[in-house]
Amino acid sequence: MTERWWAEDWKEFKETLPHQEEPYSKRSWGNGLHSLCSFPGKLKPAIAHHLVDIFVPEEGTMLDPFAGVGTIPFEASLQGHTPYAFDLSPHAFTITKAKLQVTSATTTSDVISELENYLESNTPTESAYDTVSEFGLNGDIEEYYHEDTLEEVLLAREYFLSKPLVELSPSELLVMASLLHVLHGNRPYALSRRSHPITPYAPSGDFEYRPLIPRVEDKVERSLNCDIPFNFTEGHTFQADSLKWWPVEVDNLDAVITSPPFFDSTRFYSQNWLRLWFAGWEPEDFDSRPSEFVDKRQKETFNVYEPLIRQSRERLKEGGVLVFHLGKSDKCDMAEELRQIAEPWFDNYDILDESVAHVEKHGVEDKGSTTNHMYLVLY
Repeated sequence: MTERWWAEDWKEFKETLPHQEEPYSKRSWGNGLHSLCSFPGKLKPAIAHHLVDIFVPEEGTMLDPFAGVGTIPFEASLQGHTPYAFDLSPHAFTITKAKLQVTSATTTSDVISELENYLESNTPTESAYDTVSEFGLNGDIEEYYHEDTLEEVLLAREYFLSKPLVELSPSELLVMASLLHVLHGNRPYALSRRSHPITPYAPSGDFEYRPLIPRVEDKVERSLNCDIPFNFTEGHTFQADSLKWWPVEVDNLDAVITSPPFFDSTRFYSQNWLRLWFAGWEPEDFDSRPSEFVDKRQKETFNVYEPLIRQSRERLKEGGVLVFHLGKSDKCDMAEELRQIAEPWFDNYDILDESVAHVEKHGVEDKGSTTNHMYLVLY
């Protein structure tokens, strides 16, 4: 293997932009588990597919330090590589870990039965009701649900938070991720009144009882029916801050491939607030926790990326590569900013500039001011 095993494939990608052509350009392209749970700003699976295919050698090892809902590491698993994934968000961690592990219909059915029994045997606390009547970013939580559905949502949250996220089994994670998906939306599959499947805009319409268990069962069944290739390789997911010291087992990597929040992206916690609450955040966390996340920290200085870039260099094999998928706007060229920070650790770089004028909004009104996607390759 030459030091730049990826050079020819990368050159072809730059010339052809295959993710813009059929079949990759289709909105539905990719494994169905990419849609395990809606997520704002999710990287297009076709882009993740090609970046992994280009930059990770056969049966290689890679890391996504800003994994989000696991689009890049899941593509690595599908291609037979060993992926590592970091994310600070508890709901993103849940979804990614569910995608990167294999479970069965039998064990998942057992979890749903246990959850159903919990819903039938318990009653939410008064403090839980107090919280949902007083907290919400687009309206109080209680405004989203019929009172009977709200009771089930509160108990389901209590059920999943009864033990740490890191201790949940693959089946428990799949059920929780499925529940996160149906937590809000604008179609009958959702538990909420009419809102939006990506961002929980203020609800509208009648209060209608929507039972939780059948909707979760339906989503889980569809997820279990997604085709998983024989060479699928389970990954390793950490609820970790990629801008701090990485776990020691994340080492000897062939590639680090990631798409951090764009400089002009909408605040992640306001777009994800209802799912973050279900995954464990309390009202006070929305005041204190956002300062830990890179989308806010990078507004002050891009130097926050220095520990990530330095550790990438240290954990990569000789000839390994660090790849960023970034956003560019009139206010900020993220690729150039990070290229300069990377100079002490990476001798070479390449940058690809791709217009995103063709990208759909999918019903989301605020897509930020990003005009181009940038690919920064450091080696």
